[in-house]
Parts: sequence; structure tokens; C-alpha cells
Amino acid sequence: MASRVLDHSAAEVEIDPRIAARRDAVKDEKRRRRGRWWLMAAIVVAVVVGAWFITRTPLLDVDRIKVQGATMTTAEDIISASRIHPGGALLEVDASASASQIRQLPHIESAAVVRNWNGTIAITVTERVPVALAAGADGVAMLIDGSGRVIGPHVAGDGVETVLIGVEAGSPGTSVGNVSGALEVASLLTPGMRNRIAGIATAPDGSLNLALTPQGIVIMGPPTDLLAKVDSLRIVMGQVDQRDLASINVVNPTTPVVVRTPK
Repeated sequence: MASRVLDHSAAEVEIDPRIAARRDAVKDEKRRRRGRWWLMAAIVVAVVVGAWFITRTPLLDVDRIKVQGATMTTAEDIISASRIHPGGALLEVDASASASQIRQLPHIESAAVVRNWNGTIAITVTERVPVALAAGADGVAMLIDGSGRVIGPHVAGDGVETVLIGVEAGSPGTSVGNVSGALEVASLLTPGMRNRIAGIATAPDGSLNLALTPQGIVIMGPPTDLLAKVDSLRIVMGQVDQRDLASINVVNPTTPVVVRTPK
């Protein structure tokens, strides 16, 4: 009886060959998946490490920095402001941040930085155009552009002679305020008119007067319709004898009024 029980238990634990084969196949598949995972992990690590080493090789260095569009600002100052250096890693150049830093230079209005895979960094800038002068706290005449930005000291031969009367300029890179009308007029003046206009004054209410040389004033009134007013003034200055001139009123640009000094 006991013998039959033992035989029966042995029959119960005996595994069907098909089940055993299936279990072995599952184990083999798990081993293969683990192997594939480790292989992929090794490939990823190799690619990352290889890419890191490649970025540190001379093949992807900054070889040359080219600056275009600058006349008032030196290429050295622009490159210094960009914080890009020859020999640096090309892939680490942040073109947007460099352009933003270059725009902080007083003369620079816009800047674009392009990274080329041949190792060249191309920097293209547009410089601000001065239209008027304003005296600084130390008495030095400073160039002002059409937006009111203080560009830098006035030097002989830069072609700017129109003075903003009653305006004090700060250091380069700062701005002067409440003179947008005067700056617009200054930007509209022709070269011939600039030779006759010594300065532009802005009243507290924003109205504009121009000081003429050697004498006389131009009354422009509110800072509106300035293109028509400047054009009217240009015609008057070209047609009217300017001796003994007291004032030219172009508040209404279609009917300018000329007043002479009584003799």
C-alpha cells in the first residue's frame, strides 16, 4: 500500500516535457532581454561619452569670429561683449545671449550672432544713428539717437550739430526723456537746415521752438504734424530773405508766418 502511494506521488511531480520546454524558453527569453537591455545601455553610454569628447576636440572649436556692420564700435569691443572666444567649444556658444550682450553697447541698436559648423561665428550689427547733441553733467556734448539713447561723446566731423536745449545727457547707454518731439524734428532736418538751426527747445507742455543762427526762432507749437511743419520750414528758409529775421511760425504748416525784427 505504501509503495503504491509513493509511486502515485512521483507521478504527480513528474513534469510534462512540453511544459518544461516552455519554462526553459521563457527563461532564455528573459536572459536575452536582459542582454539586449545591457547592450543598449552600453551603446547609449558610449554615444554620450563619445559626443562629450567630440565637443572637446579642435574639430568643434570656435576658429574665427567675423564682425560686420560696425563703424563707430570696434570689432574688439563687440567680440569682448559677446563673450565668445576663439578656441572655445562651438556647441556651447549661446547665440541669443551673446547678441543680447552686444546690444548693451551704446552704439549698437541690433545684433545677430550666427554659429557656423565650419568653426566661424558671424556677428552682424546695426549701429544707432545720432541725430542731436545734449550736454552732459561735465559739459561734454553727447550724441543722442532718435530714440533718446545716449551714444557717446560728440567729436568733430561726426556730422551732428543740432543741440537739444535744456537737456542734460547721462552716461553712454542711458536715455534722455520727454524729448521725443525734438528728436523727431532733428531726424527730419535736411543738411542745409541743420547748418541754420542751432538747437531745439521743448517747453513743459511739449511744444517746440527752434533757435536759428545767427538769430531768430522757429515756432512749431505742439509736437504734431511734424513732417509737414519741417517741410514748410524748409520751403520758407529756401525762399525768404533771412536777414533781420525775428521768427518763423509754422504751427499751421500750410500758412507759415514770417516776422522780422523792427529796424
